[in-house]
Amino acid sequence: MAKALQSKYVVFGVLTLAVLYFTFPIYWTFASSIKTMEGIHTFPPNLIPQQLTDPIWKNYVEMWTERGFNQFTLNSLTVAVSTTVIVMIFGTLGGYGFSRFRFPYDDYVFIGILGARLLPPIGMLIPFYRLFGELQLLDTRIALITVYTYMNLPLVIWLMRNFFISIPSDLDEAAYIDGATRFQTFKDVILPLAKPGIAASAILVFLFSWREFLFALALTLSPSAKTLPVGAMMMVEDVVVIWNFLAVAGFLAMIPALLFVIIFQRHIVSGLTAGAIKG
Repeated sequence: MAKALQSKYVVFGVLTLAVLYFTFPIYWTFASSIKTMEGIHTFPPNLIPQQLTDPIWKNYVEMWTERGFNQFTLNSLTVAVSTTVIVMIFGTLGGYGFSRFRFPYDDYVFIGILGARLLPPIGMLIPFYRLFGELQLLDTRIALITVYTYMNLPLVIWLMRNFFISIPSDLDEAAYIDGATRFQTFKDVILPLAKPGIAASAILVFLFSWREFLFALALTLSPSAKTLPVGAMMMVEDVVVIWNFLAVAGFLAMIPALLFVIIFQRHIVSGLTAGAIKG
């Protein structure tokens, strides 16, 4: 039995089933997005799409042009990319500082930063709403970027601090001996070694900012600031759910996040396999 389970054919079969299991929702979402409403409600459902729209991309065109998903996509990309860039800049610098420098009460400061993230997001909704109302920032992308930065920065500082600690401090000292400044050491020596941690942190921040719904719903009022998750919710109307348009929204929301993960995954693999440090 043990030899049979270790057979390459068994392993291949198990992996194939796992891939089919995890990719089927993606396929079903796409298949539903090109169906008519009659095709959506067909019972039993057809694995191969029937009663398709004519032309087949009609639902996508209508969602993109008539239902404002071009603006929703632009808003989501702007918020997610801006948040990721801001968080990674300050989170990487903060993580490096906590890993290399010692100052009075540094552990308490670090715990305090992490403690700010322990609050449940829904508990911060009203304070943020009132704050942005006073600052006249409601219904703006700046409000979402600010909230997402607050919620993701502690996580990235913690992740990058632990990653920088795993990099020997002897490399810093060797760079100082060679005449490098503190910033040059960080930029040219430490930062390239931290690419896997930076990529992993960037993926987490982007995905959270891309899919976040609660604050995007509460802090935005008009299409000029609404994001894709909120736009998708608009397909759930009072008396009917427009399932094919909802599937279009889900598939459109999936594509940029999937591309982002694929691109950064390559950097993670290359960073982990790019050789070793010899002492």
